Amino acid sequence: EASTAQHWAHQSINGFLWGWARLLGSRLDGIDLLHEEAPGRPGWRGLAYQLDTVRTTPPGFNCVLADSGTKPEDVDTAGDLRAYAATLATDFARDQRERQAKTDRGEWAGDAGTWAHGTLYDWLASWAAWVGANSPLHAQLDPVTWRSIALQLSVARIYEYVPSH
Repeated sequence: EASTAQHWAHQSINGFLWGWARLLGSRLDGIDLLHEEAPGRPGWRGLAYQLDTVRTTPPGFNCVLADSGTKPEDVDTAGDLRAYAATLATDFARDQRERQAKTDRGEWAGDAGTWAHGTLYDWLASWAAWVGANSPLHAQLDPVTWRSIALQLSVARIYEYVPSH
């Protein structure tokens, strides 16, 4: 049986991240709520709501956001997280192009390029595994703020997790 992630609107990491950027953009434009438990703090429930909603949110590429170069430690607001999600989506797409170019030249490029995982399913599993693991960095998880979400995303990009399929 196929995994739940395979039934989502997004089949790629960058599509998912661009969907999240689009979702956050609609929330910032006042079309819908951010579901924050307090200003600047979406909380676990708000994060879960966003992840559930982004499953069916179409990607929304934005050239300005793509070139933002936002770093996770620069994220303080939902708008900053939107820019960071776009930065990650752009980085993933670049990484996949470079990986494919190396492969085409007969060079080894890693299983997923410089990202730990190349599929949405494995990337989300890696994120979940890291959140559930025991690490000194977990002190930064609570309370769930826009910055802590960005830090979680940055770790999921590189966290080596081998899911059992």
